[in-house]
Amino acid sequence: MKFTTDNKSSFSIEITPLIDIVFLLVIFFVVTSKVGDSQFLSLELPKTESFQYKTVQSLNEIIIISDGSVFINNKLFNIDDLNDLEQAIFELENNKSLILSAESTTLHLWVITVMDILNKHGFNEVQIRTIEK
Repeated sequence: MKFTTDNKSSFSIEITPLIDIVFLLVIFFVVTSKVGDSQFLSLELPKTESFQYKTVQSLNEIIIISDGSVFINNKLFNIDDLNDLEQAIFELENNKSLILSAESTTLHLWVITVMDILNKHGFNEVQIRTIEK
């Protein structure tokens, strides 16, 4: 029997595990990297001269105070007495605009309640503003 001995050994590198390790490293660095402020867009809104904000000068004004007091054309009502409040809103002229003002600490539930009553009585033009203390 004749055995052939090859002194020349073939040397090869397997690339498949190397690719797996590289992808694992890429995933690790993507997951652990911090997202900086570069992801947010600085937006400057355009300014126009054709639109001018004008507060409606109206006799209809409702002011909601943070203690639950509601002033309708300078008449005092309590937010808990919805029947009197609805009657006073019903007596307002609904063909004119209305200003709904609320203090910044007023509960949103009260503002939504008054807006719901206004909507029920057909007030279409309602301007809402916040009163700072």
